[in-house]
Amino acid sequence: MESPVEDNNISSALIAACLKLQPGNDLKQVEGQAEAPLLKGAGKSDCSVCVVSIHECEKDLPVASVSDENSAWNSEKMQAILEHARSVVEAPEATRSQDGSRAARVQKALRRPTLPHRNRSAQLDLEILQSKISSPRQYVNEKTLRRLSSGMWAVRKQAFRSGKQDGSRLLKQIQKQVIYSATCRTNPIISMIGTPEVYGLRVPEGEDAEGSIIVDMEYIPFNDVRSLILEQDKTIHNWFIGSAISVIDQEMTQSSIVKLGTVLPEFNKKASGIIAHLANCPLLAPREKETIAQYFSIILTRFQSFQDLQIPVGTCHGDLTLQNMLVDPINRELCVFDFLDSFVESPLQDIAKLLQDCRHQWFFTQTEISAKDTARVATTLESFNTRICSAYYNYKFWEAVPLFEFFTLARILPYMTQENEKQCIINGLCRIIEDLYQTRYPKVSSSNNGGRKMEGSSTVIVPALGCDMGRLYRDGEVKLLAKKSNGRPLIVDCISNLAVNNVSAIIVAVTRPLILEYCITTTRFEDMFRCLGEEKYHKLRFFYSEEQTQDAVETVTIAIESCSIQGPVFVKAADNGFTHSVDIGNYLSVAEVLNNRTPIKSPGHAFRPDLVDVTEKNFVSFSYDNVVSNIAYKKDVSSQFCCGGWSFLEASEFVFAAAKLRSLVQTAREISVTGSHQSPLRIVDSIWQLMSQGHLFFGVKVDGYDDCGSQAAWIASRGRDLIY
Repeated sequence: MESPVEDNNISSALIAACLKLQPGNDLKQVEGQAEAPLLKGAGKSDCSVCVVSIHECEKDLPVASVSDENSAWNSEKMQAILEHARSVVEAPEATRSQDGSRAARVQKALRRPTLPHRNRSAQLDLEILQSKISSPRQYVNEKTLRRLSSGMWAVRKQAFRSGKQDGSRLLKQIQKQVIYSATCRTNPIISMIGTPEVYGLRVPEGEDAEGSIIVDMEYIPFNDVRSLILEQDKTIHNWFIGSAISVIDQEMTQSSIVKLGTVLPEFNKKASGIIAHLANCPLLAPREKETIAQYFSIILTRFQSFQDLQIPVGTCHGDLTLQNMLVDPINRELCVFDFLDSFVESPLQDIAKLLQDCRHQWFFTQTEISAKDTARVATTLESFNTRICSAYYNYKFWEAVPLFEFFTLARILPYMTQENEKQCIINGLCRIIEDLYQTRYPKVSSSNNGGRKMEGSSTVIVPALGCDMGRLYRDGEVKLLAKKSNGRPLIVDCISNLAVNNVSAIIVAVTRPLILEYCITTTRFEDMFRCLGEEKYHKLRFFYSEEQTQDAVETVTIAIESCSIQGPVFVKAADNGFTHSVDIGNYLSVAEVLNNRTPIKSPGHAFRPDLVDVTEKNFVSFSYDNVVSNIAYKKDVSSQFCCGGWSFLEASEFVFAAAKLRSLVQTAREISVTGSHQSPLRIVDSIWQLMSQGHLFFGVKVDGYDDCGSQAAWIASRGRDLIY
């Protein structure tokens, strides 16, 4: 097997630049002083996992030393696989870190005819094309550093006899990984899917080392799925879940069809083992242990009547969770790792593992997600779940998926360590049992207009029921009624520049106690809007609530239901203003960070007041034909951001999406590793939910954006002479 990495100018230049070392130092000495990259998720592994220098790693697969009489390693088929698993095509070292994983580079090289290479001395000098690193470490992005230096490192997994996982089980997993690595190189179904190449393994000698094994493999510098969900757009999301499904599709081609009755004894045996281990589980109360035992009895009894159901059996990853995937969204490559042996080897095991994360939200128990990002992650996981179900729902074997799904969750019970993990598992087991006696994955559609013709006008809703509207600004004015430089209160000015030719009504939703406290009567409050002109004033409707709402999504939902609003709606934020003609359709208003106009310079101000809070905005990117593909909070995915106007084609669709979203978020908060801290839902969260259901939204640029959402923005707005 060839040495996986050789000394090269890129690594030397990079490390020397990062550590400010003198050129000419020995590379091994330099690498020894370099900081090893972080390994995501290493703390949750059953083995000892660390990052080592490439020069320290094992470089051979000694089959004889790890084989026994019954081992598949001795078979001729396995020997052939091992030969294919080795890298026989040398990838250009200069582009190693930019061109994806080692498996992907070798695969690309194999597409060319097998022809002899020219002498190295006769080859063209391409040094000018090689990457050169000349910046000190403080100017090198962490992800860039990890990618460019990836060839210096290897991942070492070590299993001990006294550890959670001994060498025999790790060896089975490595066997799966080696087979999959070889398969990825020749199978067109998974052409852009790979796994870390196994460089070598070693079995320590001596009595104390019995049951131990050391395995070194390729370090993959890709991103985790968490960053993909939070930063990438819908196109990348669709590619990712499609690739995950392709992993299972490939497994299907390698499987044989058997009757479920032939593997049911294995499920019975596994159930007995799990129930026996529950006796030593401190997180479970006696009553909970009894309930779980009853669940096992129910599901095993249920599937005794499915003896003749045909299912695929043969091969699977075994632990195909989102935590065991890395992604390169630029090169569109998916890397899967941490294979696991299963008591029944079937692609249905991997379907169940994906459902564990996407349907039952196990992902939240293993990954830190901020309160503000919870809605986006929960919605995206739900969309992944829909894609998975859609891919396999029509096949007969889908009737057996609940069995695998149940055992996938139940197998974690003896090993769980946190209360939120227990809550997630028990909720999932209960959900599966309930589904078995109802319609499996029922298709629920949003309420429609019952054949009613869509109205030719929209209803504007101004949500102002949140506690934020009662906050005092620095000048002592309550935010809702704070006066702009034109003398109009903020709640009035927010709709002053809207053209309402296509509007049938404007609903202003406020809290009655706040209005009575500062305006004495509701009549005085309503008279403030007369400055908008008779046409606009006559379209106003006022909704007074006795209580505040928890967020804008709840305010809009209450307004729609209380006022019996049907048809198109346009939601306008109460704490900013812009010029826009309200239209009908699914769209959101956007403003540009980049502005070719010269900023207005009033005394003491030489900046864009409308951008004071721009780092707190939701940025928007588009795919084709102005279709919104991504809405990312505080992440500059483009130069355009949402500026407080959201239009929906049908009010009932918003209500349905809001209810679904709140249910998903509530479940996620209960099991989240970061706790149950709540963050208000935003209107864009509902839009993301609708986009995940297949609705298209568009972007509409607006003019004259004036932000007053925070005290800083309010002060900046008051400090300028005019809005440009």
